[in-house]
Amino acid sequence: MKLGTSARQRRTDTGHRVPGKVTTAAVLGTVLEWYDFAIYGAMAAVIGRLFFPADNPTVSLLVALASYAVGFVCRPLGAIFLGRLGDRAGRRSMLALTMVIVGVSSLLIGLLPTYASVGLLAPALLVALRMIQGLAVGAEWTGGATYLLEHARTGRRGLFSGIVQASTVTGFLLGTGIATVIVRVIPEQTVDAWGWRVPFLVGGVVAAIGLFVRLKLDESPAYREFGEGVRSNQQSTNDVPAADDDEWRTPTRRNWLLVLGIVFGVTLYGYTATSFPAFLTAVGALPLADALTTNVVALLIEVPLIIAAGALSDRVGRKKLMMGAMALFALGTYPVFALVASGTIAGALLGQVVFVVLFATVSGPMAAMFIELFPTRVRSTAFSSSYNIGVAVFGGTAPFVNTFLATSTGVDVAPAFYLTFGALISLAFLSRVRDRHDQELR
Repeated sequence: MKLGTSARQRRTDTGHRVPGKVTTAAVLGTVLEWYDFAIYGAMAAVIGRLFFPADNPTVSLLVALASYAVGFVCRPLGAIFLGRLGDRAGRRSMLALTMVIVGVSSLLIGLLPTYASVGLLAPALLVALRMIQGLAVGAEWTGGATYLLEHARTGRRGLFSGIVQASTVTGFLLGTGIATVIVRVIPEQTVDAWGWRVPFLVGGVVAAIGLFVRLKLDESPAYREFGEGVRSNQQSTNDVPAADDDEWRTPTRRNWLLVLGIVFGVTLYGYTATSFPAFLTAVGALPLADALTTNVVALLIEVPLIIAAGALSDRVGRKKLMMGAMALFALGTYPVFALVASGTIAGALLGQVVFVVLFATVSGPMAAMFIELFPTRVRSTAFSSSYNIGVAVFGGTAPFVNTFLATSTGVDVAPAFYLTFGALISLAFLSRVRDRHDQELR
Protein backbone atom coordinates (compact mmCIF):
# COMPACT_ATOMS: atom_id res chain seq x y z
CA MET A 1 0.00 0.00 0.00
CA LYS A 2 1.40 3.40 -0.99
CA LEU A 3 0.56 6.63 0.74
CA GLY A 4 -0.94 9.37 -1.38
CA THR A 5 0.47 12.87 -1.62
CA SER A 6 -2.02 14.22 0.91
CA ALA A 7 -1.09 11.54 3.43
CA ARG A 8 2.60 12.33 3.05
CA GLN A 9 1.87 16.02 3.48
CA ARG A 10 -0.14 15.34 6.65
CA ARG A 11 2.78 13.35 8.03
CA THR A 12 5.16 16.23 7.37
CA ASP A 13 2.78 18.74 8.95
CA THR A 14 1.90 16.71 12.04
CA GLY A 15 5.50 15.61 12.47
CA HIS A 16 6.89 19.16 12.33
CA ARG A 17 6.50 19.50 16.08
CA VAL A 18 6.25 16.38 18.23
CA PRO A 19 3.89 17.06 21.19
CA GLY A 20 5.60 17.03 24.56
CA LYS A 21 3.17 14.44 25.95
CA VAL A 22 4.13 12.07 23.12
CA THR A 23 7.83 12.32 23.95
CA THR A 24 7.14 11.99 27.68
CA ALA A 25 4.92 8.95 27.27
CA ALA A 26 7.33 7.24 24.89
CA VAL A 27 10.42 7.69 27.05
CA LEU A 28 8.85 7.25 30.50
CA GLY A 29 8.19 3.56 30.03
CA THR A 30 11.67 3.05 28.66
CA VAL A 31 13.17 4.88 31.64
CA LEU A 32 11.22 2.60 33.99
CA GLU A 33 12.09 -0.54 32.04
CA TRP A 34 15.84 0.07 32.23
CA TYR A 35 15.64 1.50 35.73
CA ASP A 36 14.37 -1.90 36.87
CA PHE A 37 17.14 -3.73 35.06
CA ALA A 38 19.73 -1.31 36.42
CA ILE A 39 18.76 -1.72 40.04
CA TYR A 40 18.74 -5.48 39.64
CA GLY A 41 22.21 -5.42 38.10
CA ALA A 42 23.56 -2.88 40.58
CA MET A 43 22.19 -4.83 43.55
CA ALA A 44 23.22 -8.21 42.10
CA ALA A 45 25.66 -8.93 44.93
CA VAL A 46 22.94 -8.24 47.54
CA ILE A 47 20.33 -10.25 45.63
CA GLY A 48 22.82 -13.10 45.32
CA ARG A 49 23.29 -13.21 49.10
CA LEU A 50 19.55 -13.04 49.86
CA PHE A 51 18.08 -15.26 47.16
CA PHE A 52 20.94 -17.49 45.99
CA PRO A 53 23.14 -18.08 49.06
CA ALA A 54 26.37 -20.04 48.52
CA ASP A 55 29.64 -20.56 50.33
CA ASN A 56 31.51 -18.77 47.54
CA PRO A 57 30.41 -15.13 46.98
CA THR A 58 31.45 -15.34 43.33
CA VAL A 59 29.08 -18.26 42.81
CA SER A 60 26.22 -16.28 44.37
CA LEU A 61 26.99 -13.34 42.10
CA LEU A 62 27.13 -15.49 38.97
CA VAL A 63 23.81 -17.16 39.80
CA ALA A 64 22.22 -13.76 40.46
CA LEU A 65 23.53 -12.53 37.10
CA ALA A 66 22.19 -15.69 35.45
CA SER A 67 18.75 -14.87 36.88
CA TYR A 68 19.24 -11.40 35.40
CA ALA A 69 19.70 -13.08 32.02
CA VAL A 70 16.59 -15.22 32.52
CA GLY A 71 14.47 -12.10 32.14
CA PHE A 72 15.73 -11.87 28.57
CA VAL A 73 14.59 -15.38 27.66
CA CYS A 74 10.99 -14.20 27.32
CA ARG A 75 11.84 -11.05 25.40
CA PRO A 76 11.46 -12.60 21.93
CA LEU A 77 8.07 -14.05 22.88
CA GLY A 78 6.90 -10.70 24.21
CA ALA A 79 8.33 -8.94 21.16
CA ILE A 80 6.39 -11.16 18.76
CA PHE A 81 3.09 -11.15 20.68
CA LEU A 82 3.08 -7.52 21.77
CA GLY A 83 4.72 -6.36 18.53
CA ARG A 84 1.83 -7.89 16.56
CA LEU A 85 -0.56 -6.22 18.97
CA GLY A 86 1.08 -2.90 18.12
CA ASP A 87 0.62 -3.53 14.38
CA ARG A 88 -2.98 -4.78 14.69
CA ALA A 89 -4.55 -2.91 17.61
CA GLY A 90 -2.31 0.14 17.55
CA ARG A 91 0.82 1.46 19.23
CA ARG A 92 -1.12 3.09 22.09
CA SER A 93 -2.77 -0.12 23.35
CA MET A 94 0.48 -2.02 23.32
CA LEU A 95 2.35 0.70 25.24
CA ALA A 96 -0.32 0.80 27.97
CA LEU A 97 -0.10 -2.98 28.44
CA THR A 98 3.70 -3.05 28.69
CA MET A 99 3.62 -0.31 31.31
CA VAL A 100 1.25 -2.32 33.51
CA ILE A 101 3.34 -5.49 33.29
CA VAL A 102 6.68 -3.81 33.97
CA GLY A 103 5.31 -1.79 36.90
CA VAL A 104 3.46 -4.61 38.64
CA SER A 105 6.46 -6.92 38.29
CA SER A 106 8.77 -4.33 39.84
CA LEU A 107 6.39 -3.79 42.75
CA LEU A 108 6.08 -7.52 43.45
CA ILE A 109 9.86 -8.05 43.37
CA GLY A 110 10.17 -5.39 46.05
CA LEU A 111 7.70 -7.33 48.22
CA LEU A 112 9.23 -10.80 47.80
CA PRO A 113 10.32 -12.87 50.82
CA THR A 114 13.97 -13.94 50.80
CA TYR A 115 15.57 -17.39 50.88
CA ALA A 116 15.96 -17.19 54.66
CA SER A 117 12.17 -16.85 55.01
CA VAL A 118 10.70 -19.31 52.48
CA GLY A 119 13.63 -21.27 51.10
CA LEU A 120 13.62 -22.23 47.41
CA LEU A 121 10.28 -20.54 46.84
CA ALA A 122 12.02 -17.15 47.04
CA PRO A 123 14.40 -17.58 44.05
CA ALA A 124 11.63 -19.37 42.12
CA LEU A 125 9.29 -16.39 42.52
CA LEU A 126 12.07 -13.96 41.66
CA VAL A 127 12.91 -15.78 38.43
CA ALA A 128 9.20 -16.03 37.52
CA LEU A 129 8.72 -12.28 37.94
CA ARG A 130 11.86 -11.58 35.92
CA MET A 131 10.45 -13.71 33.10
CA ILE A 132 7.06 -11.96 33.20
CA GLN A 133 8.81 -8.62 33.16
CA GLY A 134 10.87 -9.81 30.20
CA LEU A 135 7.68 -10.35 28.19
CA ALA A 136 6.80 -6.67 28.48
CA VAL A 137 10.36 -5.47 28.01
CA GLY A 138 10.36 -7.29 24.67
CA ALA A 139 8.17 -4.55 23.21
CA GLU A 140 8.65 -1.56 25.53
CA TRP A 141 11.73 0.17 24.09
CA THR A 142 10.98 -0.78 20.49
CA GLY A 143 7.32 0.17 20.92
CA GLY A 144 8.13 3.53 22.47
CA ALA A 145 10.73 4.25 19.79
CA THR A 146 8.32 3.30 17.00
CA TYR A 147 5.55 5.46 18.42
CA LEU A 148 7.79 8.49 18.94
CA LEU A 149 9.64 8.34 15.62
CA GLU A 150 6.40 7.88 13.68
CA HIS A 151 5.50 11.37 14.94
CA ALA A 152 8.79 12.94 13.80
CA ARG A 153 9.35 14.39 10.35
CA THR A 154 12.17 13.43 8.03
CA GLY A 155 15.32 15.24 9.06
CA ARG A 156 14.44 15.03 12.75
CA ARG A 157 14.05 11.31 13.38
CA GLY A 158 17.69 10.97 14.39
CA LEU A 159 17.23 13.57 17.11
CA PHE A 160 14.26 11.74 18.57
CA SER A 161 16.10 8.45 18.15
CA GLY A 162 18.80 9.92 20.37
CA ILE A 163 16.21 11.07 22.89
CA VAL A 164 14.53 7.67 23.18
CA GLN A 165 17.90 5.91 23.37
CA ALA A 166 19.12 8.38 25.99
CA SER A 167 16.07 7.45 28.05
CA THR A 168 17.46 3.93 28.39
CA VAL A 169 20.67 5.31 29.87
CA THR A 170 18.65 7.70 32.04
CA GLY A 171 16.82 4.71 33.46
CA PHE A 172 20.10 2.93 34.13
CA LEU A 173 21.46 6.12 35.64
CA LEU A 174 18.51 6.56 37.98
CA GLY A 175 18.63 2.94 39.05
CA THR A 176 22.37 2.91 39.57
CA GLY A 177 22.24 6.29 41.31
CA ILE A 178 19.60 5.17 43.79
CA ALA A 179 21.51 1.95 44.43
CA THR A 180 24.68 3.98 45.01
CA VAL A 181 22.97 6.19 47.58
CA ILE A 182 21.52 3.18 49.37
CA VAL A 183 24.81 1.28 49.71
CA ARG A 184 26.72 4.43 50.73
CA VAL A 185 24.23 5.76 53.28
CA ILE A 186 22.66 2.63 54.74
CA PRO A 187 24.70 0.00 56.64
CA GLU A 188 25.08 -3.33 54.84
CA GLN A 189 22.90 -5.15 57.37
CA THR A 190 20.08 -2.67 56.78
CA VAL A 191 20.46 -2.96 53.00
CA ASP A 192 20.07 -6.73 53.31
CA ALA A 193 17.13 -6.34 55.68
CA TRP A 194 14.97 -3.92 53.67
CA GLY A 195 17.04 -1.28 51.85
CA TRP A 196 17.29 -3.33 48.63
CA ARG A 197 13.48 -3.29 48.33
CA VAL A 198 13.10 0.50 48.08
CA PRO A 199 14.16 0.95 44.42
CA PHE A 200 11.76 -1.76 43.24
CA LEU A 201 8.84 -0.25 45.14
CA VAL A 202 9.61 3.17 43.67
CA GLY A 203 9.45 1.58 40.22
CA GLY A 204 5.87 0.49 40.87
CA VAL A 205 4.86 4.06 41.71
CA VAL A 206 6.52 5.44 38.57
CA ALA A 207 4.66 2.87 36.45
CA ALA A 208 1.31 4.11 37.74
CA ILE A 209 2.21 7.64 36.63
CA GLY A 210 3.38 6.38 33.25
CA LEU A 211 0.18 4.43 32.67
CA PHE A 212 -1.90 7.53 33.38
CA VAL A 213 0.09 9.49 30.78
CA ARG A 214 -0.09 6.78 28.12
CA LEU A 215 -3.85 6.31 28.40
CA LYS A 216 -4.26 9.92 27.22
CA LEU A 217 -2.33 9.39 23.97
CA ASP A 218 -3.59 9.40 20.38
CA GLU A 219 -2.31 7.02 17.72
CA SER A 220 0.82 7.93 15.77
CA PRO A 221 0.31 9.79 12.45
CA ALA A 222 1.98 7.05 10.39
CA TYR A 223 -0.24 4.35 11.90
CA ARG A 224 -3.37 6.45 11.39
CA GLU A 225 -2.43 7.03 7.76
CA PHE A 226 -1.92 3.33 7.25
CA GLY A 227 -5.35 2.62 8.68
CA GLU A 228 -6.93 5.30 6.47
CA GLY A 229 -5.29 3.83 3.39
CA VAL A 230 -6.49 0.34 4.24
CA ARG A 231 -10.04 1.55 4.84
CA SER A 232 -10.03 3.51 1.59
CA ASN A 233 -9.33 0.24 -0.22
CA GLN A 234 -12.02 -1.50 1.87
CA GLN A 235 -9.45 -3.83 3.37
CA SER A 236 -8.40 -4.70 6.90
CA THR A 237 -4.85 -4.86 8.25
CA ASN A 238 -5.17 -8.66 8.02
CA ASP A 239 -5.92 -8.55 4.29
CA VAL A 240 -3.04 -6.78 2.56
CA PRO A 241 -2.91 -6.94 -1.26
CA ALA A 242 -0.72 -9.61 -2.78
CA ALA A 243 1.22 -6.99 -4.73
CA ASP A 244 2.04 -5.22 -1.48
CA ASP A 245 3.26 -8.49 -0.02
CA ASP A 246 5.50 -9.03 -3.04
CA GLU A 247 6.84 -5.50 -2.76
CA TRP A 248 7.87 -5.73 0.89
CA ARG A 249 8.36 -9.41 1.76
CA THR A 250 11.95 -9.89 0.53
CA PRO A 251 13.45 -6.58 1.74
CA THR A 252 11.68 -6.94 5.09
CA ARG A 253 13.16 -10.39 5.64
CA ARG A 254 16.60 -9.16 4.58
CA ASN A 255 16.41 -6.13 6.85
CA TRP A 256 15.17 -8.30 9.73
CA LEU A 257 18.39 -10.32 9.47
CA LEU A 258 20.48 -7.17 9.17
CA VAL A 259 19.04 -5.78 12.41
CA LEU A 260 19.69 -9.09 14.18
CA GLY A 261 23.32 -9.07 13.07
CA ILE A 262 23.91 -5.43 13.99
CA VAL A 263 22.36 -5.94 17.41
CA PHE A 264 24.88 -8.69 18.20
CA GLY A 265 27.79 -6.36 18.83
CA VAL A 266 25.80 -3.28 19.84
CA THR A 267 23.94 -5.06 22.61
CA LEU A 268 27.13 -6.67 23.96
CA TYR A 269 28.61 -3.23 24.45
CA GLY A 270 25.40 -1.69 25.77
CA TYR A 271 24.82 -4.23 28.51
CA THR A 272 28.50 -4.35 29.37
CA ALA A 273 28.47 -0.58 29.96
CA THR A 274 25.57 -0.82 32.39
CA SER A 275 26.83 -3.91 34.21
CA PHE A 276 30.31 -2.59 34.94
CA PRO A 277 29.61 -2.30 38.72
CA ALA A 278 29.30 -6.09 39.05
CA PHE A 279 32.41 -6.60 36.92
CA LEU A 280 34.41 -4.04 38.88
CA THR A 281 33.57 -5.61 42.23
CA ALA A 282 34.19 -9.20 41.11
CA VAL A 283 37.26 -8.63 38.92
CA GLY A 284 38.65 -5.19 39.72
CA ALA A 285 38.25 -5.72 43.48
CA LEU A 286 36.73 -2.25 43.91
CA PRO A 287 34.27 -1.66 46.77
CA LEU A 288 30.68 -1.71 45.50
CA ALA A 289 30.14 1.96 46.38
CA ASP A 290 33.19 3.04 44.32
CA ALA A 291 32.20 0.81 41.41
CA LEU A 292 28.69 2.28 41.36
CA THR A 293 29.98 5.85 41.63
CA THR A 294 32.32 5.54 38.63
CA ASN A 295 29.50 3.99 36.61
CA VAL A 296 27.12 6.84 37.49
CA VAL A 297 29.67 9.44 36.34
CA ALA A 298 30.18 7.64 33.02
CA LEU A 299 26.43 7.36 32.44
CA LEU A 300 25.96 11.07 33.14
CA ILE A 301 28.47 11.86 30.41
CA GLU A 302 26.82 9.43 28.01
CA VAL A 303 23.25 10.83 28.05
CA PRO A 304 23.81 14.15 26.19
CA LEU A 305 26.27 12.51 23.81
CA ILE A 306 23.61 10.01 22.67
CA ILE A 307 21.19 12.81 21.81
CA ALA A 308 23.94 14.71 19.98
CA ALA A 309 24.90 11.61 17.97
CA GLY A 310 21.29 11.01 17.01
CA ALA A 311 20.90 14.61 15.83
CA LEU A 312 24.19 14.44 13.91
CA SER A 313 22.97 11.35 12.05
CA ASP A 314 20.17 13.46 10.54
CA ARG A 315 22.92 15.40 8.72
CA VAL A 316 25.59 12.84 7.91
CA GLY A 317 23.58 9.60 7.95
CA ARG A 318 23.18 6.78 10.45
CA LYS A 319 25.52 4.31 8.78
CA LYS A 320 28.69 6.41 8.82
CA LEU A 321 28.47 7.19 12.53
CA MET A 322 27.61 3.67 13.61
CA MET A 323 30.30 2.01 11.50
CA GLY A 324 32.92 4.49 12.69
CA ALA A 325 32.11 3.83 16.35
CA MET A 326 32.07 0.05 15.94
CA ALA A 327 35.43 0.17 14.11
CA LEU A 328 36.94 2.09 17.03
CA PHE A 329 35.43 -0.43 19.43
CA ALA A 330 37.06 -3.27 17.50
CA LEU A 331 40.43 -1.55 17.87
CA GLY A 332 40.08 -0.14 21.38
CA THR A 333 38.13 -2.59 23.50
CA TYR A 334 41.20 -4.38 24.85
CA PRO A 335 42.96 -1.24 26.19
CA VAL A 336 39.66 0.02 27.59
CA PHE A 337 39.18 -3.19 29.57
CA ALA A 338 42.77 -3.01 30.78
CA LEU A 339 41.90 0.36 32.32
CA VAL A 340 38.58 -0.80 33.75
CA ALA A 341 40.15 -3.88 35.36
CA SER A 342 43.16 -1.94 36.72
CA GLY A 343 41.80 -2.01 40.26
CA THR A 344 42.02 1.78 40.60
CA ILE A 345 39.18 4.28 40.70
CA ALA A 346 40.90 6.50 38.11
CA GLY A 347 41.44 3.62 35.69
CA ALA A 348 37.91 2.34 36.13
CA LEU A 349 36.46 5.77 35.49
CA LEU A 350 38.64 6.62 32.48
CA GLY A 351 37.98 3.25 30.84
CA GLN A 352 34.23 3.60 31.29
CA VAL A 353 34.20 7.16 29.93
CA VAL A 354 35.99 6.11 26.72
CA PHE A 355 33.62 3.16 26.48
CA VAL A 356 30.42 5.24 26.77
CA VAL A 357 31.63 7.93 24.34
CA LEU A 358 31.95 5.29 21.63
CA PHE A 359 28.72 3.60 22.61
CA ALA A 360 26.81 6.91 22.52
CA THR A 361 27.95 7.38 18.92
CA VAL A 362 26.67 3.98 17.81
CA SER A 363 23.46 3.95 19.86
CA GLY A 364 22.15 7.48 19.21
CA PRO A 365 21.15 6.81 15.56
CA MET A 366 20.27 3.15 16.12
CA ALA A 367 16.49 3.34 16.68
CA ALA A 368 16.03 5.59 13.66
CA MET A 369 18.06 3.30 11.41
CA PHE A 370 16.09 0.22 12.45
CA ILE A 371 12.67 1.86 12.20
CA GLU A 372 13.47 3.22 8.73
CA LEU A 373 14.18 -0.33 7.49
CA PHE A 374 10.58 -1.57 7.91
CA PRO A 375 7.20 -0.54 6.43
CA THR A 376 4.47 0.77 8.75
CA ARG A 377 2.20 -2.26 8.51
CA VAL A 378 4.81 -4.63 10.00
CA ARG A 379 7.17 -2.17 11.69
CA SER A 380 6.24 -2.97 15.29
CA THR A 381 6.48 -6.75 14.84
CA ALA A 382 9.61 -6.78 12.66
CA PHE A 383 11.54 -4.23 14.70
CA SER A 384 10.59 -5.74 18.08
CA SER A 385 11.30 -9.35 17.14
CA SER A 386 14.61 -8.83 15.34
CA TYR A 387 15.98 -6.47 17.98
CA ASN A 388 14.86 -8.50 20.99
CA ILE A 389 16.03 -11.87 19.74
CA GLY A 390 19.49 -10.37 19.42
CA VAL A 391 19.26 -8.74 22.84
CA ALA A 392 17.98 -11.93 24.48
CA VAL A 393 20.74 -14.10 23.08
CA PHE A 394 23.66 -11.71 23.40
CA GLY A 395 22.76 -8.73 25.60
CA GLY A 396 21.11 -10.45 28.54
CA THR A 397 23.97 -12.90 28.87
CA ALA A 398 26.72 -10.26 28.54
CA PRO A 399 27.15 -9.50 32.29
CA PHE A 400 27.30 -13.21 33.12
CA VAL A 401 29.65 -14.09 30.25
CA ASN A 402 32.00 -11.17 30.98
CA THR A 403 32.28 -12.01 34.67
CA PHE A 404 32.58 -15.74 33.97
CA LEU A 405 35.33 -15.26 31.39
CA ALA A 406 37.36 -13.06 33.71
CA THR A 407 36.94 -15.17 36.86
CA SER A 408 37.28 -18.60 35.24
CA THR A 409 40.32 -17.82 33.09
CA GLY A 410 42.05 -15.58 35.59
CA VAL A 411 42.55 -13.02 32.78
CA ASP A 412 40.88 -9.78 33.80
CA VAL A 413 40.59 -8.49 30.22
CA ALA A 414 39.20 -11.74 28.77
CA PRO A 415 35.78 -10.16 28.02
CA ALA A 416 37.49 -7.76 25.60
CA PHE A 417 38.06 -10.54 23.09
CA TYR A 418 34.38 -11.53 23.14
CA LEU A 419 33.26 -7.92 22.66
CA THR A 420 35.76 -7.30 19.87
CA PHE A 421 34.36 -10.28 17.99
CA GLY A 422 30.87 -8.79 18.42
CA ALA A 423 32.05 -5.45 17.04
CA LEU A 424 33.41 -7.13 13.91
CA ILE A 425 30.13 -8.98 13.34
CA SER A 426 28.13 -5.76 13.67
CA LEU A 427 30.47 -3.99 11.26
CA ALA A 428 29.92 -6.68 8.64
CA PHE A 429 26.13 -6.35 8.85
CA LEU A 430 26.20 -2.53 9.00
CA SER A 431 28.10 -2.48 5.71
CA ARG A 432 25.05 -4.08 4.04
CA VAL A 433 22.53 -1.49 5.26
CA ARG A 434 21.01 1.08 2.94
CA ASP A 435 20.82 4.39 4.80
CA ARG A 436 17.34 5.99 4.63
CA HIS A 437 17.84 8.96 6.95
CA ASP A 438 16.68 11.42 4.28
CA GLN A 439 13.59 9.47 3.14
CA GLU A 440 9.95 9.40 4.30
CA LEU A 441 8.78 6.47 6.40
CA ARG A 442 7.03 3.98 4.15
